[in-house]
Amino acid sequence: MPTRLKTSALLSSALLCLMGAQPAMAHHVTVSGPANSAGAITTVSPETAKAGDLVLGVEFYVEDYSAFSDAELIEFAEDDNEGVHNTDTAYISTLGLEYGLTDRLSLSLALPFIIRNGIREAGHHGDDGDADGEEPEVEALGTADGVGDLQLGAKFALLDRETDGVGVALLAGLSIPTGATRQRTNDGERFEAEFQPGSGSWDPRFGLSLGKDFGPLSATANVLYTLRTEGSQDTNLGDHLAFNAGLSWRLGKGSHVHADGSFERHEALDLILEVNGEWEERERIGSVRDIHSGGTQIFLAPGLRYSSANGWSIFTSLGIPVHEDLNGIQNETDIRFKFGAGLNF
Repeated sequence: MPTRLKTSALLSSALLCLMGAQPAMAHHVTVSGPANSAGAITTVSPETAKAGDLVLGVEFYVEDYSAFSDAELIEFAEDDNEGVHNTDTAYISTLGLEYGLTDRLSLSLALPFIIRNGIREAGHHGDDGDADGEEPEVEALGTADGVGDLQLGAKFALLDRETDGVGVALLAGLSIPTGATRQRTNDGERFEAEFQPGSGSWDPRFGLSLGKDFGPLSATANVLYTLRTEGSQDTNLGDHLAFNAGLSWRLGKGSHVHADGSFERHEALDLILEVNGEWEERERIGSVRDIHSGGTQIFLAPGLRYSSANGWSIFTSLGIPVHEDLNGIQNETDIRFKFGAGLNF
């Protein structure tokens, strides 16, 4: 971004800082918000909205997992790994807003709707409750869906990349437990907390974002830490660290400010390449840690964004796993796909 956008509202930068930057590994899927009107898609930009500017955005997200077969689940259970579950796919749609309270401070909120399907597990189901001698069976638990937790966020710019040569911003956010936490399986049992759309917990997050332009090339990086607290069913889903870096090459003028201070929009196409990483702590139920949770994942994510001369933009991104080091036995991720749009007012 060679010049600062008048409505540099970069919606996902604020929404991602409040929502955890990207989906968490395995079943503990969080959400990411509509992406910014310029620059990287998942990596949080240091730009903030100008005072009085409002941005509306929507994002659709799919995470497809390497599903376990029924035979694999039965084998896990026979090896006394009955805590292993399977999820086929997660779908997330998010609606978000960002508002420029001042030129250096942006506030945002987002509300996701989450669907997790193909949830299965294997275990011993003896009539007398005694697992000894019983053959394990696979149970299709079904789909868990509903409104997720409301996300609030704030971004404060310490340095502006246009006037100071480099952009630096502090990130903060809070997840408010408004999401559904009592979704039921096909048999009427309550889904475990890790599958519920809502967490039931108040989760603060904080981080830092950096950015610098080199002509039409924009470089951005950020780190963001989410401190998760105990929520529904006495479950703590585990702290989460996101670390991202992105490069964006702009074709076209895009939005820019002239020497006389006037603002003008033009069409632009951003060619984007990102590295998106995350680490997650093991889940705890009461004082017991789930050995089949948490770990580290890194994705290489090429993407595109088209920005119109009328203030709206659309984007897409494809996340390809290049490193997965998950604790215990968990579904690895095959692919992540994002598509969304934003509108500046």
